[in-house]
Amino acid sequence: MSEFPKSIKLNNGLFCPIIGLGTTGMKNVEEVVYNSIKDGARLIDTASMYKTEEGVGKGIKRAINEGIVKREDLFVVTKCWLTEKENPEKALKSSLEKLNLDYVDLYLDHWPCSKCYIENQDFKFVSLKDMWPKMEKLVDDGLTKSIGVSNYNVQNLLNVLSFCRIRPVINEIEFHPYLYQKNLKKFCDIEDIKILAYYPLIKGPKNNNKFEKIMTEKNLDLLNEEIVLNLAKKYNKTPGQIILNWHLNMGVIPIPGTSNPKRMKENLGAADFKLNEDDIKSLSSFTKQYRFCKSEAYIGIDVFV
Repeated sequence: MSEFPKSIKLNNGLFCPIIGLGTTGMKNVEEVVYNSIKDGARLIDTASMYKTEEGVGKGIKRAINEGIVKREDLFVVTKCWLTEKENPEKALKSSLEKLNLDYVDLYLDHWPCSKCYIENQDFKFVSLKDMWPKMEKLVDDGLTKSIGVSNYNVQNLLNVLSFCRIRPVINEIEFHPYLYQKNLKKFCDIEDIKILAYYPLIKGPKNNNKFEKIMTEKNLDLLNEEIVLNLAKKYNKTPGQIILNWHLNMGVIPIPGTSNPKRMKENLGAADFKLNEDDIKSLSSFTKQYRFCKSEAYIGIDVFV
C-alpha cells in the first residue's frame, strides 16, 4: 500500500504523477520508456534539446497498442528550447510529430533566457512578455493541457506572474539534498507552482565525462553518504528510495533517469513508505549547495529571502 497518493493536483486542476522518468542523455529510449510504462511509470519527461522525443513516442505507442495504458493515463512533458522561443507553436507541433501525439500534458519554457540563438548562431532577443502569450495560446488550441517553466529562479517567476493569463503549473529545476533550494521552493509553494526535480539522485547521463569529473573533484556521492546509508538500513530500503522519498515528503516530483528496469521499479517503490520528520530534517541539512546542471542560459540563482 502506497504511503503517498499516486498523483498531485496542479493549480489548473489537473493531476500529475508523483514520480516520473527523465530521458535526458538516454540511449535505447523506446525500450526504456516502454518497459518503464509496463512497470508502472506514468510521467515521462523529455525535451526537443534531449533528442529523445522520437524514442519516447515509439515507447508510448507500443505501450498503448498493447493495451498496457491509454493515452489519458500518461502525463507527457516536453520543452521549448532557446532556438525555438520565437515560435513556440511551431516548436511544439514539431515535438508532437516526433512524439506521435496529438497533445502533451505539459509544455515548458526550458531556460529563462531572452538572448536566443535563432539562425547562423546570430542572437535575437525574445522577451518573456512576448513569448508567454504564445505559450498560453498553445493551451487554448489544445496542443498542451498545461504550460510551465524550467530552471526559473524567483525573479524569473515574479516576472511571468506579473502579467500572465495562464499561470505556470510547474517549475522543473535541479533539486536534491546537495542542492536544497529552500527559498525557491518556499516561493513556489506560496504561488502553488509544483516543482519537478531533475537529477534527484545526482546520477548524470552515462558516459558524461563532465558530470563524472565534477563528482570526483568535489568528492560527491549522494547515494553513499553515511546518513543515506544509515537510513536505508533503518527503513530496509535502497539509498535511492530514501532520497526519492525525501523529495516526495517535500511535495516535490522527482524524475530520475534510468535504463535499468529493476531500478525503475525501485524508484516507483519510493512511494511505499514515509521518512519520519527528524530523518527528513537530517537529509535537508547538507550544506554543499552544489549545482550540477549549468548553462550559459542560466540567469541568477535562488534569491528569495
